[in-house]
Amino acid sequence: MSDQIGRKETILWIDLIRVVAIFLVVMIHVSGQVTTRWAEIPADEWFIGNIYGGIARVAVPLFFMISGYLLLPRTESLRTFYTKRMTRILIPFVVWSLIYLGWYCWNHATVCTPSFVGDLLFVQGTYYHLWFLYSLVSIYLILPVLRLMIKPGTDQRILWYLIGLWLIFQPSSLITNKFWNFNVKIAPPLATGFVCYFILGYLLGEIKLSRLKMILAALLWAMGTLITIIGTYFFTQYSDQFDSFFYNFASFSVILASGASFLLLRWISESKYLISPGTQALTRTLATSAFGIYLIHILVIEALSSWIPWVHINSLIGNAIWSIPLVSILVFSLSFLIVHILQRIPVLNYIVP
Repeated sequence: MSDQIGRKETILWIDLIRVVAIFLVVMIHVSGQVTTRWAEIPADEWFIGNIYGGIARVAVPLFFMISGYLLLPRTESLRTFYTKRMTRILIPFVVWSLIYLGWYCWNHATVCTPSFVGDLLFVQGTYYHLWFLYSLVSIYLILPVLRLMIKPGTDQRILWYLIGLWLIFQPSSLITNKFWNFNVKIAPPLATGFVCYFILGYLLGEIKLSRLKMILAALLWAMGTLITIIGTYFFTQYSDQFDSFFYNFASFSVILASGASFLLLRWISESKYLISPGTQALTRTLATSAFGIYLIHILVIEALSSWIPWVHINSLIGNAIWSIPLVSILVFSLSFLIVHILQRIPVLNYIVP
């Protein structure tokens, strides 16, 4: 078992997962410009967008898992935790909520009444991608309690038991709500939502890698991803409108693909092409900007799509097979450059830690 005092945060495979995850987050929102237009665009274009979107669904779970791996084993006082950890999340959370509130009201001035603004701030969230911060802050609030489960000598079979409950109750809840419009009354508190991604990340980070395990992980990733892509296609075709049931970050197929991709990226990080000093330095630079890219990339997507006169740069500019990766790379690169600059400006660096 790893040192229970804590882990250093500069770990190559952690950096690689951060970079891959943030790029896939960008791809989720770029491909969404295609997948939400079922029946408005050719079916083959939509399906290509669905492939990209299905592959990218592991993005946010990967962030939860690396957070669990890094933070659960740490031993620190509540005072240190709240002054160091929570402030790094809360300051950007508050500032970017206000930025996106202003952005929303700038584009929808007629609906931004005081009551609607209050609803955005305290109920809905000011912009759709910021849900991640609400969930992360919620998990951070119980993190000191979760750490009691990771104390030295803890039987990891208990933690795997919790993951087993999660794999049963979380997908079951989604299924019963989808098909029969009711929620299962028996719902173990820790075995629902995103908390178990934290614990799963801790457990998978401790696993010793082997060729057999990587073959199994590759098969599970392929199976989970295919279920997500094909299931989304059939559900959307049946309802004749985009159906995101299989895209849910807590669906069984996404959980399966996310856990498998976590292991595969750990293994890939040991490749001879990734252990060169130059590659490690680039990966580290991109990884330290990941949170800032997450916060700002929606502004970049929407600015490119609507702010440039006579030019609308989005995933609809051409065939989805090349437009989605091209626009994703452009958005990722511009977001990185902006964040990289902000991180070097006093005061402003606090909003893109």
